[in-house]
Amino acid sequence: MNSQTANFHVPVVDFTDEELKPGSEKWYSACQLIRGALEEHGVFYALCDKVPMELYNSVFTLMEELFDLPMETKMQKTSDKPYHGYYGHSALHPLYESLGINDASTMEGVKKFTNLMWPAGYNHFCEILSLYAKLLVELDHISKRMVFDSYGLDQRHCDSLLESTDYMLRSFKYRLPRKDETNLGLHAHTDTSFFTILHQNNVNGLQVKLKNGEWIDSDPSPFMFLILAGDAFKVWSNDRIKGCEHRVIISEKKERYSMGLFSLGGKIVETQQEFIDEEHPRCYKPFDHYEYLRFYPTEKAIKSHSRIKAFCGIHDEC
Repeated sequence: MNSQTANFHVPVVDFTDEELKPGSEKWYSACQLIRGALEEHGVFYALCDKVPMELYNSVFTLMEELFDLPMETKMQKTSDKPYHGYYGHSALHPLYESLGINDASTMEGVKKFTNLMWPAGYNHFCEILSLYAKLLVELDHISKRMVFDSYGLDQRHCDSLLESTDYMLRSFKYRLPRKDETNLGLHAHTDTSFFTILHQNNVNGLQVKLKNGEWIDSDPSPFMFLILAGDAFKVWSNDRIKGCEHRVIISEKKERYSMGLFSLGGKIVETQQEFIDEEHPRCYKPFDHYEYLRFYPTEKAIKSHSRIKAFCGIHDEC
């Protein structure tokens, strides 16, 4: 496998390699590379050509069109699920806007969002985003299967996780700061998801924090997907997998757009039994993913050292 080390030890896994098949030596090597990256930093790159350039260009052109819609139109995207609606122009993050597409792995979910933004319909948007989401979900599935294989776990456990997963596709826009504004696009945080797959419009800004505390720029090129572990994988692995802390700093003279696929547990999230023993007691209680999303912005969560530990942690020493 043509893997390489980029950006100070964030590994790149080459998903374009036709010999990367389950059961092969290259598959085994890639699985171990992913496991090491997730345990060390909570992040790895997927070099992947599933999204061809024509589709890539179409998606980000449509994102510009989407965010150019009137504010009152974008604000119609609300949801009873936290972080699934429209966010933008806040005092804390004035450069930031985002919109979420619920049930992005289904045509019905994408169509519902499209018709909300364009009541007269917009078939091109619906078709492009539906195809794009489908390809990102496929990348999510294969990446999770590789995580399970890396630990020698039965793939039936992975099947069960994938069957209970909800997907939300979120689009982000960061405008340029004015003279009196900070260049902070989004504060440092870990995501609540299992995986977040981030895809960027070739404009720098996203940074990830390594184990040694160093912040590094991510590679925003079209065929590079940044896959970050979130709090749910931290719980699932009983703290073996790290949640990747990341932020956005606006550093170029261009507006920045990105897409993120978030995988959330549709049912109760709990630690895989194989990770619990006398030396590694259970660190977290099972939790409802959407209840955690509701807890995440509370004062108690914000003031805590670790939001997920404050929500469902068991042992202080974990």
